[in-house]
Amino acid sequence: MITILSKIFKINCIQVVGIFQDADTEKYTLLTFKKTKDKLDIIENKSFTNFNSLIEVIDVKIPVILSVDVRGVLNKKIDVTSEIDLAWQKNIDFDSIYHTSYTLKNNIFMSFCRKNVVEDWLAILESKKIQIIEVYTGSLLSVLLADNLNTNIIVSGNLSLNLEQNELLNFTKLESIPDLNYTIGENLVSNYTLPLYGIALHYFVQNESVSKSEWKNKSIDEVVYRKVFSTFGLTMLVVFLVTLLISYLLIQHYSSKNAELNIQNVYSNKAYQRIISLEEQKKDKEKIIKDSGFLSDKFLSYYSYEIVKSIPNSISLNELNSAPLQRVVKHNEKVEITPGVILVKGITIDEDGFNNWLRNLKKFDWIAKFELESLKKDKRNNTLFSLKILIK
Repeated sequence: MITILSKIFKINCIQVVGIFQDADTEKYTLLTFKKTKDKLDIIENKSFTNFNSLIEVIDVKIPVILSVDVRGVLNKKIDVTSEIDLAWQKNIDFDSIYHTSYTLKNNIFMSFCRKNVVEDWLAILESKKIQIIEVYTGSLLSVLLADNLNTNIIVSGNLSLNLEQNELLNFTKLESIPDLNYTIGENLVSNYTLPLYGIALHYFVQNESVSKSEWKNKSIDEVVYRKVFSTFGLTMLVVFLVTLLISYLLIQHYSSKNAELNIQNVYSNKAYQRIISLEEQKKDKEKIIKDSGFLSDKFLSYYSYEIVKSIPNSISLNELNSAPLQRVVKHNEKVEITPGVILVKGITIDEDGFNNWLRNLKKFDWIAKFELESLKKDKRNNTLFSLKILIK
């Protein structure tokens, strides 16, 4: 199911976070890419020397690809015609490392490190609710941009990539890293940013020469499902609003027609009685519309949407009831609703997150107040709650 949805609702906007650390240099880079048809654009390019500054600008709503090139990341060229290199490759325990490899003819260029080197960074980012969907190591993927750069030497991070006819021959590690800029299309990128551009290019246009460690987590599923929910939710909201607009226009039209008929029958007693009856019906309908909240400057769907949008991941919503019934309606009884009230029921596993959500509700200027009607634990120690929100 998720495979089918991911093909329909494709991710076209990503953030590539680059973490570079060398003996004397620390660089933290954030690139935000947007793919439009066959064009890949950089819509944000920021660099930092402090990791906390990077964390502050990452948009948690956009999925992140992590690029790690720190102390502990090694680079090696493997000649598949060399028995020594092949023996070294066969002895690698790929379950204990993260790697990104680029294969060209008889050579494999590999950047790799132990898993804990990457997982330490992953733990920090995921604790900030950042959605990691892919992980790359090293700076070798700048080679994917060779056709655009038209040079025999590419400085990528702290590596100097040596090329011939845009094909990678070898690389060397630089003792002193220069600050270079390269032009790609309309974008100017540094040697620290260049491998991140190559990573984004590989993510959107898979290159058979590149292989990497498989990244297993559920973030990509959550991103796809969130995109599906957002698309369908927006579509349903638009349909609902259009339907309401059509209904309003029809009411206006028929009200005008009704007024014309009333004038024509003003001297008829029967027509007069009909007018009285219609006026009573009109008052009843106006009262129903007024009680339902449709005459307010915002529709109830707006308040429901704002509430649902504000709910954190730690809270599961069981019920959201706008303008609830005052009591159970029996046969032939008048339906009575409670205008200006929204009932929210759900379950949470994080009481701190729940309390933060309640504090955030106070920021909505359209909420007069809210009352916590019930709060109790179930057998699994989850917190069940019932919240009554009064709209201004």
